[in-house]
Amino acid sequence: RPSATIRLPAMPRPEEGHCQAGGELRLGQLKHCGSKIHIPAGCALVGCRSPQLGQTTLLATVDKRYLPDPHTGSNVQGFHGNCIGCGKTGFHFFTDFCTHINLRLNTQPKKQKHIRYYIDLDDSGTLKTGAVVPWKGSSTLLLFTSGASRATP
Repeated sequence: RPSATIRLPAMPRPEEGHCQAGGELRLGQLKHCGSKIHIPAGCALVGCRSPQLGQTTLLATVDKRYLPDPHTGSNVQGFHGNCIGCGKTGFHFFTDFCTHINLRLNTQPKKQKHIRYYIDLDDSGTLKTGAVVPWKGSSTLLLFTSGASRATP
C-alpha cells in the first residue's frame, strides 16, 4: 500500500532586514519613525549587527538588566528581548531572538558580539546610532569609565 506524502508549500524566506512576521527592522528604513516605536518600560532600543548583514543595523528592544552597566561592564546573565517589527515580546533565549529577527550568524549567537549600539532618538524624532554597548572585556568600556560620555561606533 503506497503511503501518501503531503507536500506543504515552502514558506517564503523573510526579506533581509525583516523579522519572521515580515516587520521592518532596519535602522536605515526606520530612522524617521522614532516616535512611533514602542519601547517598553525598563527596556532600551538597541542596534544589532552581524557580518552576514554587512553595514545593516537591526533594531530591537532589550531589557536593560541584561545590558552592561556603563561604569562596571557587569550585567545580569540571560536575555529578554522584543521585536519592534511585529511587536512580539518575551524572547528569553538569544538564539530564538536571532532566528526571529533574521540576524544571520556564522558564529555561536552571543549577545555580547551582536548587540552593538544603543539607539538614540534626537529632538526631531530621528533614530541614530548612539553609544557602543560597553560589554565587559571590550575596549569601549574604557571610554565610559575614563569619563567620555559617548563612544563612537
